[in-house]
Amino acid sequence: MIDKIQKFTSFLTALVIVSALVAFASYDHKVSNNLILMTDSSFINKKSLEKIIFLEMDTLSDEKVNFFEIEKKLHLHPHVKEVKVYKDLTGNLNVSLSQFKPVARIVSGKFSDHYVDKDGIIFPTSKNFSKRVILIHLPDIFNFESNSLTESVFGKDLMNMINLINENDFFRMIISEIDVDRNKNIVIHPVISKQKIIFGYPDMLEEKFQKISLFYNDIVSAKGWNTYKSVNVKFKNQIICDKFS
Repeated sequence: MIDKIQKFTSFLTALVIVSALVAFASYDHKVSNNLILMTDSSFINKKSLEKIIFLEMDTLSDEKVNFFEIEKKLHLHPHVKEVKVYKDLTGNLNVSLSQFKPVARIVSGKFSDHYVDKDGIIFPTSKNFSKRVILIHLPDIFNFESNSLTESVFGKDLMNMINLINENDFFRMIISEIDVDRNKNIVIHPVISKQKIIFGYPDMLEEKFQKISLFYNDIVSAKGWNTYKSVNVKFKNQIICDKFS
């Protein structure tokens, strides 16, 4: 009988502790000191974030704060990727926020003037900050309903290509724009020379970029930067160079 009472008492104690923790973590925390805002980019300025936060309360010192509501409101901002709101031991309200980081910018088509992150998420540009990234020209036929390039096979292949470029110092330095036609073929426009690179569909990435490296390291260095108006790497085991007439 005593064992049963002890077990029941332990169960009640645990239940009370869990309930208290849930209540503390999810609702109505009193903040006594300051707002500490931590973010990793510049698309959203601090004043805009503070405005969203302060709409949930009149002051940081007197009002109770619903952490989940603040997180939900901040998540509605198109540049916010992840957010965590919590109170530290000294009573400060901490907002830790990560923003989407662009790796390319769509400059034509249905998503004109939108950025893309490394996972293919499409998000709008910002008047507060601009970043130099690869420019992508897409025809109007491409419509990404979920705001992600990776919803289609072609979009996934295109993102693999873009990420490969950004992970390589040389390719990131020389490649400025990518044109995509209605048949999903790609033409690359370098920064440092006049020729265009006919890439074709974004497949066989390793082989095609090896041929681009060979072109610049061996052919261009021997013949000159502006000798060729185009180089075609779309066909397996071939590099086709077309000279200016």
